[in-house]
Amino acid sequence: MTPALLLMIPAVVGLLLSAAFWFYQRRLLAAPPPSEPAVLPPVTILKPLKGLDESLADNLRSFFRQAYPNYELILGSPDADDPALEVARAVAAEFSTIPSRVLVNARTVCPNPKMNLLAGLAREARHDLFLISDSNIAADPGYLRDLVGHLHRPGVGLVSSLFRGTAGRGLGGALESLQLNTFVMGGVSAMHLLLGLPCVVGKSMLLSRGDLEAIGGFSHLGNHLAEDQVCGEEMASRGRGVVVSGRLIDNVLGRRSLRQFLDRHLRWCRIRRRISLAGYAGEFLMNPVVFAMAAALAVPTGPMWIAAVGVLLASSAMAASAERKVGVRRPLILYPALELLRQLLAAGVWFVPFFSRTVSWRGIPLRIGSRTKLEPV
Repeated sequence: MTPALLLMIPAVVGLLLSAAFWFYQRRLLAAPPPSEPAVLPPVTILKPLKGLDESLADNLRSFFRQAYPNYELILGSPDADDPALEVARAVAAEFSTIPSRVLVNARTVCPNPKMNLLAGLAREARHDLFLISDSNIAADPGYLRDLVGHLHRPGVGLVSSLFRGTAGRGLGGALESLQLNTFVMGGVSAMHLLLGLPCVVGKSMLLSRGDLEAIGGFSHLGNHLAEDQVCGEEMASRGRGVVVSGRLIDNVLGRRSLRQFLDRHLRWCRIRRRISLAGYAGEFLMNPVVFAMAAALAVPTGPMWIAAVGVLLASSAMAASAERKVGVRRPLILYPALELLRQLLAAGVWFVPFFSRTVSWRGIPLRIGSRTKLEPV
């Protein structure tokens, strides 16, 4: 085998892995909806707030418009002067028939700021099913029914959702939505369907109060940065099923700078590095365009450049197909440049978590250890 072909092997392997992500993403999106229980149980939606997210009022309205007979919303922030509280109160006033409360909770029970807030909100909950949902999420009216249907299946203890990046503006927004709609969504789908492993993203989590307390509650989860993944792993270790719904919700992004995209991407890289070293090491192969371009630069012959361009076009085609499958459309001509830049940046920052384990989340510096356990800075 010639050196040129040897250099192309990682690109081919990466392209095959990307194709597997693309395939299982489509399979999960096409999965039939679950059957509903005869009696829909009451649900408390816990909605942590922090600042004015893009389209915050519309995001919140989508949760007040759920086609569900008995649910309440508890919204809150740790800061009394958070402008999101005023928006939440105004939206709640529009839907006076839906029980809701808007709270301020600054009590500290763990290092994770989101879990601190959720612990405070949960103390006010009237119902025993909790839906944890981020404030930058919008959902269709059938979303809650779908989640409850999944949770009603025998043995299931936790349901999360696939989510797509929408309304991403600016270069950072375009890269962020592309990352969410390809690598993240495909990775969650492959972990769930192919490997049968829990893969949970905390933007949408439905579970019972009893199951949550059995794993130590929010105070236990709050000792970790990746509290969502730890929650899924703890559930699975106790024999409780962890499933992912293929019914999409929207992660409304808004304008993002390149720096914002990189900061978020780096935080997630550090998390994945501490959750599974082997899995994170394999992620480097998920940049086939980088390998192909490097091979063409090392052996700059016509056939090598043709192969490299072919890998770029194949990656771009899968990315475009994945986004169009979830209803996100952008001019096809943009995909080669966006895919090349996204993979170059992903490959470049992949090394950072091996040398740095400090992150800043919601303005709080945190150092992460094994399994993303939080340590004082």
